Amino acid sequence: MKSKKLLIFLCFILILGIAATGCRRPVERPAPAPADPRRVEPNQEMTDRNAPMNMQPGEAMQDLNIRADRIVNAVVKLEEVRSATVVITDNIALVGVSLTEDTQGEVNTEVKKKIEDVVRRTDRNIERVSVSADPDIVQRIENISTEATRGRPLSGFGREIEELIRRMTPGA
Repeated sequence: MKSKKLLIFLCFILILGIAATGCRRPVERPAPAPADPRRVEPNQEMTDRNAPMNMQPGEAMQDLNIRADRIVNAVVKLEEVRSATVVITDNIALVGVSLTEDTQGEVNTEVKKKIEDVVRRTDRNIERVSVSADPDIVQRIENISTEATRGRPLSGFGREIEELIRRMTPGA
C-alpha cells in the first residue's frame, strides 16, 4: 500500500512538473531596436556614387564636405576669385564665386575655364562643373552648403540643385 501511495505521489509530481513546464509562456525576444534616424537607405539620399560601398551615408556626406572644402581652397587661390562656395552632388560641382574688383564681378569665359580646370584637377571624380558669380545663385549655393554641413541630406535640395544647374549651365 505504501508503494501504491508512493507511485501515485510520483505520478502527481510528474504531471505537475510537465504541466508547469508545458504551460510556460514562450521565451520573449527583445523588441527590435528602433531604426537609427541618421541612417538613411541609399535610395533616400543622394550619396557620392564614387564613395566606397561600405561607407555610411553620413560618412559619404562628410566625404563630400571634405572634397568641397579642398575645391574651395584651390579656387580661392586664383587671383580673380575673392571667395568661393562649392556643393558636390554625384559627379557635379556647383561653384559660386565672388570675384575681385579687377574682373568687374562677371565670370567671363576665361575665368570660368580657369575655375573649371582647377576644380577638375583638385577632384578627379568631378565630371561637370557649373560656375556662377550671380549673387542670387551664390547665396543659394551657400545656403545648400551650410545646411549640408549641418547634416541635412542633399536629397532635400534635389529640385533646387536641378534648377541651379539649369540656370548656371544653359542647355544642360
